[in-house]
Amino acid sequence: MDTASISSNIYRDFAESVEKFQKHRGNPETLVSGQGLAANFKEICTRRATRKLPDQELTDEDRRMLKLEANTWELLQRVYDHRRKPHGEGKTAQEMLKTNPYTPTSALYRSWLSHSPRLAELSEVQKWLEATYRAPEAPILTKEYWKFTRMDLKQKKRQNQTARTGYVRTMDPDATNRTGDNGVLNADDAEEEKALLNALFHHVRAGKIEEAAVICEKAARPWRAAVLRGVYHLNWPGLEALDEPADETISKDDQWSGNRRWLLWRQTCGRAALSPALPATERALHAAISPSLVTLSALLPLCRTWEDYLWARISALIGDRIEAKLNETAGGYWNRGTLLDRLALLERLEEDVKPTVRQDTEWEAIITHQLDDLADVATDTDVTKEDFLRRSQLGIIMQKLKPLFMEVEDSFKNPRDSLPHFSIRFFAHLWLFLNMINVGEDLTQSTIIIEKYIEILQNAGERDIVALYTSFLGHAAIKKYADYLASQPLDAPRNELERALRAAASYHLDVRLVAEEAAKLSRDRAIKLFPADTRRLPDLSKTDLAGKLSEAELHMIRSLAWLRFHPLTQDMVLRQSNDDTRWLLCRGRVRAAIQLNSGLPESIITTGRSGPGQEVEYLLYSKLLALWEQFSVVEKLMGPDGRGIMEQDGQGAWRRRIEDGIEQLFTSAIDVINTSWGVDSVGQAVDGSYSDEQDEQEQARVRELRKLRKIYIPEIVIRLTRQLIKATRHSPSATTKAMALANLMADGKDKLHLDFVYGGQSRLPEYLMLVRDAVLKGMEDRSHKGEEHSSDPLVPAEVRLDLYYFFYIFH
Repeated sequence: MDTASISSNIYRDFAESVEKFQKHRGNPETLVSGQGLAANFKEICTRRATRKLPDQELTDEDRRMLKLEANTWELLQRVYDHRRKPHGEGKTAQEMLKTNPYTPTSALYRSWLSHSPRLAELSEVQKWLEATYRAPEAPILTKEYWKFTRMDLKQKKRQNQTARTGYVRTMDPDATNRTGDNGVLNADDAEEEKALLNALFHHVRAGKIEEAAVICEKAARPWRAAVLRGVYHLNWPGLEALDEPADETISKDDQWSGNRRWLLWRQTCGRAALSPALPATERALHAAISPSLVTLSALLPLCRTWEDYLWARISALIGDRIEAKLNETAGGYWNRGTLLDRLALLERLEEDVKPTVRQDTEWEAIITHQLDDLADVATDTDVTKEDFLRRSQLGIIMQKLKPLFMEVEDSFKNPRDSLPHFSIRFFAHLWLFLNMINVGEDLTQSTIIIEKYIEILQNAGERDIVALYTSFLGHAAIKKYADYLASQPLDAPRNELERALRAAASYHLDVRLVAEEAAKLSRDRAIKLFPADTRRLPDLSKTDLAGKLSEAELHMIRSLAWLRFHPLTQDMVLRQSNDDTRWLLCRGRVRAAIQLNSGLPESIITTGRSGPGQEVEYLLYSKLLALWEQFSVVEKLMGPDGRGIMEQDGQGAWRRRIEDGIEQLFTSAIDVINTSWGVDSVGQAVDGSYSDEQDEQEQARVRELRKLRKIYIPEIVIRLTRQLIKATRHSPSATTKAMALANLMADGKDKLHLDFVYGGQSRLPEYLMLVRDAVLKGMEDRSHKGEEHSSDPLVPAEVRLDLYYFFYIFH
């Protein structure tokens, strides 16, 4: 079956049934009923196999496979519905016969079914095989017995032709089979007889004994109808009630029905099935109505499909078991011959014969042997494509599904041996059904099959129903669904992602745990995609705030998004945003950090489960990222883009905007430089109050914060100095600010100059050259404008200039 030929809507059909019955999980009585989960699965397959739906295009092979799957779901429903029912209720056959030796065979049969679960289960399988069989329409038959042969014989008699003419000499039913008489029927009668036998066999195969008997009566073969009705055990309600209290509803004229000599009839049918004088079809017919392993050789030649072979063997096992049960009770009263034999029954009942464990074990071994042989049966169907369903049916009957599940799981290890998607869908829902009815932990302990099906749903784009199936993974459900969320396309709309996360709650998954795990997995994906971290500091000179984010950066941003979607995870946003921002900034990914923090409300400070210094750290990043955007704004004002503003608003307005921008930029930069960067608040808390793991995490956090100072304080100072030098033509105070910044760096009180050195790298020479340029720029502006108009930018610089020469020589 081509996977593409089945619409993906079949996935949704099955999912709707699962969702409908999920509330009944652990309630087998509902799930295995005739309107339960398995019955719903059967209905889905039947509907799609028999109707022409607009969302699917099926080949004949597709429809045949869907019908076969529907039959398998029906078998599952019947068998497990039987297994959930109590057994051993009521009297045993021995107890019934002791109380009432005249108990009819039908009552004994019901007792055997009640006290022998395996026999009752095989009987249920037999009913299923008969119910799913579609017998061909009965042929049109004449209402006269051997009409044309009779006419030919009359004609010969009138013509006094007494010599052998090749026709039968008599009209009795055994005329064609009598030893020594090789007479035949008229060709038309022979053809009709053959068609009748075939029709009767198909009706017996479908379990329609009474309809077959009616056909015989209409075709003037009442003896065949009598033989067929011999399958019914003696039923006599009046005799069954002899050991019960008087009941006025029992009629005195109560009539019996059925076969009073069932064992004798069975023996006769067995002899007929093995008689070489009878045609093969007639032998098979007798073997079918009274099956046994002895007569199986007569029945199998007429079997065409795998179901026919299974039906033949199941029927034979049931027939032999009923005969054995009757023999355990000495045949009961009605299956014994003479009056003396019947009286001897009373003596045998006193022996209290009971089936032994050994007898049951031997019969179970026979069942296993007969059904195991079906694996090698060659039929006229495409066994290769239907094998997984056939073997599933055997596994259900023989209670051997675990080896089949293990084989399916092994097939996933090699993509070449993997089953097609529709097969995996079947096994996934078979596993799910068994899981929901709590059939056994050993059978559904492994979740590999359902995980494979979830993967198929993800690839098919059926995102809405993944959470439903993930909820059945037990302890792995959280991680599996989180992995599904983390694997969503990076361009997926925000509302779809939020809906997918919230869907977890609909299937009893902890949304908080799912979101936390999804955030972790997204972060892990980002870390794997980023280049390996080196000891060198990142180069921020090429940072483009308008550039395109990388895949790794998008995954990191997505990791925080999973915690922002749901109110249950709002208290986790602060710490996670700090961790992710710190990680990005340590690698120079400023644009990604800005994008990650965009839209974060100030309320996360009050709602967060803040550890030491988390609020301080968050505010630091807010200032730092805002400062970076200010750098970009001032750069644009003084660049080509600013010319457009000048032309639009005038040069005066443009200069004022530059001056305001420079002022705000300088103020913000000094504020960021002078902050503690969270190092002090974090470092003070790492005092042994944490567990070893937490302590190690906090120590790593301190190291990263210190690294951030080494990256961004020099970059801020150098970048600000460059912009101040560039702005001297627009803002007279720019050089003064550059010198004030230089004095701040030279001041040994805060030791800011130490942040310019990291490992073997130092940015002090680069900065000192910029200070030199700023001084020269100030002197140049002073000479151009005149000393009376100058703000004397060199005066503040002279205070600490000696220190810069010292730093320069030292480094």
